[in-house]
Amino acid sequence: MRQIQDRSTRWVLLSLFLAVILLVLTWQSNPSTTTAGTHPVVLKTEPVASQDASLRTEFSSWAGLDGVRSQNLLASLSHKLSPALRDQISFLLSNPQLDHEIPVIVRVNPDLWEQNAELEGNEFSKGTNKALSLIHSYMTRLPAAQIKLLLESGAIEYITIDAPIRVVEPVTMDAPGGARPSNHRAEPNQENRNPFLAAIGADQLKGYTGKGVTVAVFDSGISRHPDLDPSRILAAVDLTSGTAILSEGHSDQYGHGTAVAGIVGGTGQASGGAYAGPAPEVSFVDLKVVGDDGSGLTSNLIQAIAWVIENKDLYDIRVANFSVGHPPLESYTTDPLNQAVRQLVESGVVTVASGGNLGKTSEYPAIWGAINSPANDPSVITVYPMKTGGTATHSDDIATTYGSRGPTYLDGLFKPDLAAPGNKIPSLLASGSNISQGQPELQIDEHYITLSGSSMATPFVTGTIALMLEANPDLNPNITKLILLTSAIKLQQPHALEQGNGLVNAFTAVRLAEAIDMETHQLTSAVSPQWFLDGEAVRAGGAFVYGDQVVLSPWQKGSDLETSGSSSADAILWGDAILWGDAILWGDAILWGDAILWGDAILWGDAILWGDAILWGDAILWGDAILWGDAILWGDAILWGD
Repeated sequence: MRQIQDRSTRWVLLSLFLAVILLVLTWQSNPSTTTAGTHPVVLKTEPVASQDASLRTEFSSWAGLDGVRSQNLLASLSHKLSPALRDQISFLLSNPQLDHEIPVIVRVNPDLWEQNAELEGNEFSKGTNKALSLIHSYMTRLPAAQIKLLLESGAIEYITIDAPIRVVEPVTMDAPGGARPSNHRAEPNQENRNPFLAAIGADQLKGYTGKGVTVAVFDSGISRHPDLDPSRILAAVDLTSGTAILSEGHSDQYGHGTAVAGIVGGTGQASGGAYAGPAPEVSFVDLKVVGDDGSGLTSNLIQAIAWVIENKDLYDIRVANFSVGHPPLESYTTDPLNQAVRQLVESGVVTVASGGNLGKTSEYPAIWGAINSPANDPSVITVYPMKTGGTATHSDDIATTYGSRGPTYLDGLFKPDLAAPGNKIPSLLASGSNISQGQPELQIDEHYITLSGSSMATPFVTGTIALMLEANPDLNPNITKLILLTSAIKLQQPHALEQGNGLVNAFTAVRLAEAIDMETHQLTSAVSPQWFLDGEAVRAGGAFVYGDQVVLSPWQKGSDLETSGSSSADAILWGDAILWGDAILWGDAILWGDAILWGDAILWGDAILWGDAILWGDAILWGDAILWGDAILWGDAILWGD
């Protein structure tokens, strides 16, 4: 660690930290939690600035600066502010009478963070529910004038909004004009067959149940239910106050997390097996990050991620499910939630996130580029909800109107990664929950409820990953993602920025997971590109997109993936390269037959040219603007609430 030798320099740095430290230390050690309506949880007991008159006077003098100087200062330090926060501060500085405290996350220079921990008696680690050590940040509430003052400190790297998070709300409408479709309930067929498990091939994977794999569910809690033996919930942690509190009981007053857990790994006991999840013996760690109204704060979610990283080995956590997040506000490179999930993935936890339900509003029938955070991060597996019509076969599978479409806001990354059933999905009912009481018509019976949305699609992928890790515990997050995306089932109707690489293919993904030897980096047996569903062939043939790298599956040629030495040898992501037999040329570009060309752009069949612009048939011209009938690109033209 770099030491500060010059005493005067050290004094200046410590002085810059003074305001920050005072703000942190003035919080009480056990902050109260308030949730009212749609307002976020507030982690404070009284206004910070009012507790120090001298600081308040100093900050007030800054607020009195003329508008030109304020704007010039913000412009020169704009790289330290998220776009949404910069706009808010600019308005408040021009209208000081309206200035108020804003919940923010402040990222500190990592070296100075460590130095402060030693030089000031570990002050930042006091009240650990305030410090976000995982990302060298802390959460606080500051008026615009104070934020502007902090910007001039060399100790501060970046400041952004402590964004309100919500569970990705269940959707009950998917028809033009918002009309409720008839017969919303999903019913099992006469054989008590679950058509959603059949659609992804999970019901054909005999012998795999997810046993020995633990899934962390970041949500509203998990309630007791006949389909979830309490012994399978290894820990329940409540982080809605900003502090991790281990709970003996299992509660979910909102009702969302219980449904998500049931889709991952419900046994179907109360339905004769009809409503079982793909991994009925998987274990859970329950991370409660939103309150009874389904809302919370990004900082609490980051605390939950840090808890999982610290305790993953204790509970053998291998997979994380995020059916929670917030609308995109900034680049994934600066978003604190993205920074936290990247560390989760780097720790070895396969991370699956709901893309969101921002596909339309009452004003805009189709929105593009509104993938939620943290689903907009390249390291996670992002899921879009598909409308399967309640059937197992794929000929009637279409895109939902509500699912968030790619690409990602500001960064323009290819997302989502996968699609999964996400319309009229039956799952576990948390008795007396807010969702069931608010929409009683969605109840199937006393044990089950039918919900729609990307929140319900995401756990199908999470459950599939549990089966893959049971089949091969040596898989890492990169290999797991590669297998899922290259084995995906390409659907006919949905756009590539809706289905991503295709519908999750649990059957082929698990078979490929079985065959990969992670020590020799080879396949131990041949893997077929197809299986049969009600007499129809289901063929793998997706693509692998990771950051700015894309590989088209060799299964599109129709041959099996065989053991090393064949012309269609195994595909392995290792280091910075993907090795797929001798079929790929990898460097700054990929050439795969006549299917894909990658450098600054992709040519994917005759469908898409991707780089600084997209040309997709006659539908869209993308550069600095979008032309797409009544559709709109998520950005400055779409306003979201608090």
